[in-house]
Amino acid sequence: MKNVYITDVGAFMPNEPITNEQVEAVLGKIDNQPNRVKLFVLQNNGIKQRYYALDPATGVRTHTNAQLTAEAVRDVCTRLGMPVTDVQGLACGSASPDQLMPSHSNMVAGELAMAPAEILSTSGVCASGMTAMKYGWMCVAMGLRDNFVATGSERASAFMMKKIFTGMTQDLNPGQAAPMVSFEKEFLRWMLSDGAGAVMMESEPRSDRLSLRIDALDVMCWSGETPVCMYNGMNKQKDGSFALWTDEADVFDVFRKGYLMLQQDVRALEAHMVRVGVEGLKIARDKHGVNFDEIDWFLPHLSSMYFKGRLDEGMRAAGINVPDEKWFTNLSYKGNVGSASIYIILEELLHSGKLQRGQKIFCAVPESGRFTVAGMALTVV
Repeated sequence: MKNVYITDVGAFMPNEPITNEQVEAVLGKIDNQPNRVKLFVLQNNGIKQRYYALDPATGVRTHTNAQLTAEAVRDVCTRLGMPVTDVQGLACGSASPDQLMPSHSNMVAGELAMAPAEILSTSGVCASGMTAMKYGWMCVAMGLRDNFVATGSERASAFMMKKIFTGMTQDLNPGQAAPMVSFEKEFLRWMLSDGAGAVMMESEPRSDRLSLRIDALDVMCWSGETPVCMYNGMNKQKDGSFALWTDEADVFDVFRKGYLMLQQDVRALEAHMVRVGVEGLKIARDKHGVNFDEIDWFLPHLSSMYFKGRLDEGMRAAGINVPDEKWFTNLSYKGNVGSASIYIILEELLHSGKLQRGQKIFCAVPESGRFTVAGMALTVV
């Protein structure tokens, strides 16, 4: 197999940043909902600002997910001086595509007016951006394509607007108080952000800039032994089973029963996320030979700063010691952008002036959907 190099990284964050104080004004305040969940989540996640593909004054959408993704692809191509029509492959990962069909990558290719090229769409949650990257990496490594663009993107704001929550209360009688939204249904409203990132992978490094050689890239899931944790389009029943939105006889019940809400089982998150994340790092060490003592930069996708200390503690217990000064994240000012986060983190580090030839980077992406972990080892060349 050939070596594969990330020759540049692009990113796109829509509109101006939204502070914590502005979030509710942009998304809309849920009727009769106390502030305790909002305050608890914002106090613990460490996010100070985030981005939405929304007009902050009107709440009207400014970009589709496909448009966000296309902007990130244009960014990386512009940086490289490469026409989009020279891209030979496009793999797009997202948890929030704009439509059920056609595929997300089809829509992105259309936005870009690409020449005929191979495409792939990967679904899931945060790790879907890495599964897209792995596919592109394999295609270039096997000599099937000379270059391949992979992306991660999210438009999570579409599922966090007031209208999604008020759909549950539209049958109330005048003057009747709306029921409070549960913690599981409201939690992610204060966690997620919109944006997109893209990497260009090529069979040779660029001589006019630093490139990142991909030394290992793996994606593993623990779904066979863990419960569903983050979900959309399903509702958990009292017996632990799930009802599907497609089972509803009345289409309006899809709204009334909250199927469109992004939901998080926080008990499952607490019980499994750190354990599974550490297991993924141990696989990188034991299977792929990653020496964490030699890592210069550790890039974790953290959904919340709440997990940073717990992840560090779990890593140390497993014999993986990464000093705090080697951790690099932009969660506090870019937000949790799901599948796009690792791209956005990598884009900032690559263009920060902090990298030097020979340095080692490790990217870790734990996903709570039903517990998947992606890891990627890079060398700066």
